[in-house]
Amino acid sequence: MPLFFLHVRDGDGLIRDPEGSRLHDLEAARTQAIESARELMVHSIVGEGRIGIERSMEICDAGGATLLILPFREVIAP
Repeated sequence: MPLFFLHVRDGDGLIRDPEGSRLHDLEAARTQAIESARELMVHSIVGEGRIGIERSMEICDAGGATLLILPFREVIAP
C-alpha cells in the first residue's frame, strides 16, 4: 500500500505529518483527511474557541508531491 502524508496548512504555516499512513489509494487518503480535519476542528473549538475553517489538509505522496488539497470548509456537512 502506498504511503500518504496528511499535512495541515494553517495560514503560512505547515504542520507536517511525520509518520504518514499506508492507505489503499488517494480516495482512502481523502476519506482519512476528512475525518482528521473534522476532528481537528472539534479540538480547535474546544481548546481555542475557534473553528479553524481557514485551514486545509495537504495530501502528499512519499516523494513529497502534493496530490490533493482539501480545504476544511469542504468537510462540513450541509
